[in-house]
Amino acid sequence: MRNYSHIISKLFNEPTLLTPARHAAICHLLETKLSTPEPQAAGPTKRFRPNSGTYEDASDNEGITYFDQLRTVGNASIIPIHGTLVAHPEDIAMSECGCSMEDVSKAVDMAENDSAVEKMIFDFRTPGGSVTGIPEAGRKILSSRKETIAFTDSECCSGGLWLAAQCQKFYATQSSRVGSVGVYTLCLDMTAAMKKDGVKVNAISAGKFKLLGAYWKAMSPEESAIVQRGVDKIYAQFKEAMESYRVVHDEHFGNGLVFDGDEAAEIGFTDGVVESMDDILEGLVE
Repeated sequence: MRNYSHIISKLFNEPTLLTPARHAAICHLLETKLSTPEPQAAGPTKRFRPNSGTYEDASDNEGITYFDQLRTVGNASIIPIHGTLVAHPEDIAMSECGCSMEDVSKAVDMAENDSAVEKMIFDFRTPGGSVTGIPEAGRKILSSRKETIAFTDSECCSGGLWLAAQCQKFYATQSSRVGSVGVYTLCLDMTAAMKKDGVKVNAISAGKFKLLGAYWKAMSPEESAIVQRGVDKIYAQFKEAMESYRVVHDEHFGNGLVFDGDEAAEIGFTDGVVESMDDILEGLVE
């Protein structure tokens, strides 16, 4: 059984740049995995390696890595940002559909140092994720010396949109989903359930706010205000990042809604609608 404590810690009591729907899906997946024994591997598996275009045997210690997914087309380095966003590779394994900001930053450095690369195209397929690492990765993209273009043909939401907004241009397909500008923190209050089950916690602590967010007690107004200040600070940073290259009207910042490609272009989240990444690669966009 894998240790999922690091994932649970990211889902609760920390600010989140993740769509609520994906948050709920991850919680359901964790609940299922924690209550079901993991099956034993039937034998050697095959994994597709994009760089070689072949399937190869892959043992537990030889799986496909993030850097196997990088590719160059002409003078463009295509950098995938797929799945739930986390700070480091070990936070959520790639097999759990995670993308680490550490790996993305390294990919940007590789492209920056490659004289044959003139532009970076960031391929977004993400609902967002943890706040940790996103501001730093965003600033690295923003400060790039090369042309940077964001693209999505699926979804680019919340933390993903934060990163995409740091690119000089951002294009989406008509049926893609873009948006979910906002931040939230979930703090569980299990006091009613514990009271019903006859469970009482005797917590001995030092430090006025050491137990802030503890699930076995109700949150005080003062504690709620502290959490709210943290959320508001990150939200202000999010809004600032969104206007790095394009202007978005205030009424679209605060509603947290998700838009299709046409709507995203109309309100200023993106620079236009394309049919596919080929439009960008073939120079069919301004």
